[in-house]
This record gives sequence, structure tokens and C-alpha cells, in this order.
Amino acid sequence: MSFKMNGLDELAKELKQISKNAQALAGTHEYSFDEIFPNKFMLENTNFSTIEEFLLSSPEKISSNEELEKADETILDTFVSEQTKFSTWEEMLSTATESLIIDRLGF
Repeated sequence: MSFKMNGLDELAKELKQISKNAQALAGTHEYSFDEIFPNKFMLENTNFSTIEEFLLSSPEKISSNEELEKADETILDTFVSEQTKFSTWEEMLSTATESLIIDRLGF
């Protein structure tokens, strides 16, 4: 006795694609702020429509990676807590990065 389950074939195909996408993510990658913080993420989670607008509006007036690295984390965290759904810059960055990975995996 045997029977065919089409749903499992489709699931296997999707799992294979997710595996392929995961392999593409393996290793070290550099992503731009626009990739990590797409406009959709910014609109849903902040009072700004782009990451550039957000960073330039911060008290630190951040316009480059170097300026972000030098920024006072306490001041940035306060700005994040006032202007976003997050408590800290690290929380905002982590959530955005998780969203990017989930999207790249194909979920």
C-alpha cells in the first residue's frame, strides 16, 4: 500500500531553497545600512522613513560609519528610545539584522 503526498514534496523543495539561502549567508558579509534598515523597517519601527534621516536627525548628526563608531552610545540610546519602538541602538540593530537574515533565508 502506498500513497502520494504532494504537500511534502513542496515542503522538501522549500527546505532545500532555505538551505541554499543559508549557505549563501555563511561566512562574513558586509551589508549597507540601507540593506539592514530598509525603508519598510524604518517606517514600521521609527518616526523616520529612512536610516539616513534617522541618523542625521540624531543629536550626534551621524552621516558616516566613522561618526557612528565615535557616537556617544548613551546619547544614541536615548534618541532611539524616544524615536523608535526600541530601547537601545543595539536592540534596534539586532532586530533589523534578524529581519535581514530571515528575509535572505526566504521566510
